[in-house]
Amino acid sequence: MKVCLRRSSRFLERSMSSQVLQRFPFETQNGEHYWALKDNKSYQNLRPGFKGLTFSQQSKLPSLVVPELRATLEKYLETIKPYCRDSAEFVRQEMLCKDFAENMGPVLQQRLVEFASKRRNWMSEFWDNQSYLEYNDPVVPYVSYFYCHKPLPISHNAIESDPLMKATAIIVTVSKFIEALKDESVPSEVIKGNPFCMNSFHLMFNTSRLPGAPQDNRDTNIFYSIYENNFIVVAFKGNFYKVTTHDPETNMPLSPNEIWSQLYSIVNVKSAHLQYETNSGIGYLTSLPRDQWRVAYQEVVKNPLSQQSLETIHRASYILALDDVNPVTFEEKSRNTWHGNGYNRYFDKSLQFIVTQNGSSGCINEHSKMDGTPTCFLNHYVVQEISKLDPTTFIEAVRNPTDQRGNVSHLPFLITPAVKQWINTAQQSFEKVIGEHDLRVWHYNRFGKKFIKKHGMSPDSFIQQVMQLAVYKYLNKQLPTYEAASTRMFFKGRTETGRSVSEPSHKFVTAWQDPNVPTNHKITLLKESAKHHSNYLKAAAAGLGVDRHFFGMKNMLKPEDPKPPLFSNPLFNYSSTWLISTSQLSSELFDGYGWSQVNDNGFGLAYMLNDNWLHINIVNKPLPSGLSVHKLHYYLTLAADELHDALEAHETIKAKL
Repeated sequence: MKVCLRRSSRFLERSMSSQVLQRFPFETQNGEHYWALKDNKSYQNLRPGFKGLTFSQQSKLPSLVVPELRATLEKYLETIKPYCRDSAEFVRQEMLCKDFAENMGPVLQQRLVEFASKRRNWMSEFWDNQSYLEYNDPVVPYVSYFYCHKPLPISHNAIESDPLMKATAIIVTVSKFIEALKDESVPSEVIKGNPFCMNSFHLMFNTSRLPGAPQDNRDTNIFYSIYENNFIVVAFKGNFYKVTTHDPETNMPLSPNEIWSQLYSIVNVKSAHLQYETNSGIGYLTSLPRDQWRVAYQEVVKNPLSQQSLETIHRASYILALDDVNPVTFEEKSRNTWHGNGYNRYFDKSLQFIVTQNGSSGCINEHSKMDGTPTCFLNHYVVQEISKLDPTTFIEAVRNPTDQRGNVSHLPFLITPAVKQWINTAQQSFEKVIGEHDLRVWHYNRFGKKFIKKHGMSPDSFIQQVMQLAVYKYLNKQLPTYEAASTRMFFKGRTETGRSVSEPSHKFVTAWQDPNVPTNHKITLLKESAKHHSNYLKAAAAGLGVDRHFFGMKNMLKPEDPKPPLFSNPLFNYSSTWLISTSQLSSELFDGYGWSQVNDNGFGLAYMLNDNWLHINIVNKPLPSGLSVHKLHYYLTLAADELHDALEAHETIKAKL
């Protein structure tokens, strides 16, 4: 890692020497650095509205715990019971755990405890590198995630139906949010008296994933000052444009008219002379496998003009893509927000808003340094605030001419024959990979959180039971299932695995399909499974799951160490082969949220839980998996309907007694 950072630093120092940018550590001591003329505090001291709230609790957050070895092994044995064909197979697992507990386990545990004692988050560097920055598959479709915004109310049709109006509203609203971050007036999140880590709010804006040197086999991330880079990049027909968002004199956000005028210039003036064949397609390169993109990147930056354009993209607050499409259905919106046409994006950018010709909007986020909490918060805020606008007043502000302090400019790239060949390769690869994926949206309006709570269950645990039952109905077996559990109660906490398959869930799904089991007993088993799942997820959020602990101990192995038999066991490895990958991020203001399957033999199920509706984005590769998103969609409806009807009938019977 140090070698990679040194090379990255040398490259940056050369490319920015004329601007005398320096490398400053973030004030929260999160191990990351940003590039700036002056440090953040220099600007914070000049802001009369600076509150200092957002990161005020970071120093008080506890360090990530290292679970007890015995507790992890006991918990692991509980999770693999449903996969054991007979008692002999389970006994074999017990013997493997006993061997681990008596031999290499304590050695690795002690090393991990010592490693953790010197760090506030022992997992952070391992996880960032091995799960993201060293991961070679394209970030889209395999890593990034997206949200689709719900259409604005009918009262806001004049904004919703006009793409430049909608884009202007998004930019103006996001600028308000950025100003709140500059003032650190976004309060630190506190749940049940416990502060939660806000580190990822540092990492949304003015940043990008950065291809590493080809020989390093690892990417990096680059961060710039949120105070010094008051511009965004707009993508239109595969070209990129720098758009000013703040007054260069006062550093205050520009008016709606000044934003709209720059967007109008891009669509109607700046782009008129550009041909796709000669000056676009760079975006495709960010869809390559990372080892190929690292080589192609070196070709692009050989030209100083192209290098400067890339640096501008990296420094921008975010990207806003104007797409020449009109998605209507859930699937069309999800597809376009998830990957679009491949060239009107820069997939390495951490934050990209998308606006289409019919005003449909959304956001795609690169995953390497931040999980979904800050981006979900931001996107909910954006749709909420735009919905609060008075349309007449806003449109008047857009149309009211003001002093034009905005300055839009096209970002040029020299497309050499070598770069053109890489673009052609990337386009073919992108179209092939995207074509291998199926997507179907399960948008269920029969009930939501209110109904589930009425029946005494956690909404999250309940929908996990719906998914388990649907898979069992489809395949007559359960598959290893991952749920992301947030560990933000710890400093730099990201996720731990919630294992959704358990002995109680196995009893529930098998009994539910048995016509001889009385309905009241089926409901008892449903509630026991939901309760068990809720307890496991709470433990995982407290850093006491099994998967990250095993991950940490594996990283403590030295080259000369014998590999523990447990780690080589097929069932041990199968239990963490996430054939069903799930995660929840919810908002009443979204009508899409999703990402790819983790394993090509399974499904990705991104879900939302709202008051009166449920939503699951179903993704898979039908050819390698032999599975169908359409069949799973059918079984999800069947499972949800059956659970609803049984619970309601059971309550009716109870009421009559």
